[in-house]
Amino acid sequence: MIWIDSAEGLGRLLEVISRADLVAIDTEADSLHSYFDKVCLMQITAAGEDWIVDPLAGFPIAPIGEVLASETCVKVFHGADYDLRILNRDFGFEIRNLRDTMVCAQLLGYEAIGLAALLDRHFGLKLDKTHQRADWSQRPLTPDMLRYAATDTHYLAELVAKLEVELREKGRWEWALEEFARLEQIRHAESVPDPEAFRKLKNIGRFNRRQLAALARIHAWRDGVARKVDRPPFKVVGNDTLVAIAEALPQSVRELKLIRGMTAGQGGRHGTGILLAVSEALALPESELPELVAKKQWIRDKMLEQRIDLLRAVRDELAKDLEIEPGVLAPRHVLTAIATDRPSQASALASIPAMRRWQIDVAGERLVAAIQPTL
Repeated sequence: MIWIDSAEGLGRLLEVISRADLVAIDTEADSLHSYFDKVCLMQITAAGEDWIVDPLAGFPIAPIGEVLASETCVKVFHGADYDLRILNRDFGFEIRNLRDTMVCAQLLGYEAIGLAALLDRHFGLKLDKTHQRADWSQRPLTPDMLRYAATDTHYLAELVAKLEVELREKGRWEWALEEFARLEQIRHAESVPDPEAFRKLKNIGRFNRRQLAALARIHAWRDGVARKVDRPPFKVVGNDTLVAIAEALPQSVRELKLIRGMTAGQGGRHGTGILLAVSEALALPESELPELVAKKQWIRDKMLEQRIDLLRAVRDELAKDLEIEPGVLAPRHVLTAIATDRPSQASALASIPAMRRWQIDVAGERLVAAIQPTL
């Protein structure tokens, strides 16, 4: 494993990967340990060598982007979606000529599609998952952590070659190429803050409006603290504790200490902020309290549901014959779109954005025929 933490080292890496026909890539980020997560490592295997680039070392890694955007060099990932988003977000990288071993495994109908399972299946390698939740922003990294990180790309070239052979034998390599092309279009998109995010917490169905107001205030307070100290919100105060505070509505430090899950350290650091948020909620007039949101009473379209059921039955039967997961062949949202649009011929399925060409070729005629009697 070759550690790169300088422009000189990056230059040596670029000499190798600029001539390579295939480059395997992975990243490690610190989303479990910070509020503003970032790419902390970029693992690259090429020409039989494993390299680990340190983006936190303060030198520009932009030149790597030229190789990633090359149409001639194959780039292999496993579960590329998240890597593509954060590489685009942090460095503006866009990937061309991509392969994804997880997608290959899905299209082959593997039950276990994680990298550890694939390495065990094809190489008899048992991965040590000790560092799966490690803080990759820490420096220096231990030798074990570096070996763990390098393993993520070390076998990808051989693995994708084995999977390609299997896919070609099954006549599914073109399916994979279409999926890879779609992955290449992934870009980072800034998330829009949701003022109603507090409603996504569990076990709040019994809350009254006052308790909901407290939860909203405490939730917003926690997010502000997490941003300030750059830590994940759950590491400031856990979700279950947040809900327990809003339910109890404590008005003193003594009452706060009695809350389930509230540690003495949290009480000392955050007690004032929490109690202020609760007091603000208690002071709100009734007219400003959040409304209780009842469970949505969906207007049932029985004919639509019937068409979805017919499509699901056909989809499941075809997926069983193909030995792949039904959701890979046609996920629920695709079935709903077909049932809503009610196309009369398979070619019309191309107007559904999420529908792949290979899915239309494999299942289009059967899916369209399934809903004709209900038109």
